[in-house]
Amino acid sequence: MAEFKTALLMPDDEELPLEDSFFELGMTSLLLTLVKQRLEERLGRAISSTALFNQPTVERLTDYLASDVLADIFDAN
Repeated sequence: MAEFKTALLMPDDEELPLEDSFFELGMTSLLLTLVKQRLEERLGRAISSTALFNQPTVERLTDYLASDVLADIFDAN
């Protein structure tokens, strides 16, 4: 997810570990809040603040977004 790489100041060609927790990656609560706001703007959908803590990895958050936040889009296909 580009928003996480941007927040972590990672170059585009560096691989983002999908199974490491956000905090293992070096994210803080403030950075997570900023990423949440950017994702909400890009997706045009609200994301629960607790989702970032209940889904503490990029992989789990992506699954949550697809199954809960964007379910209507993915169910249409």
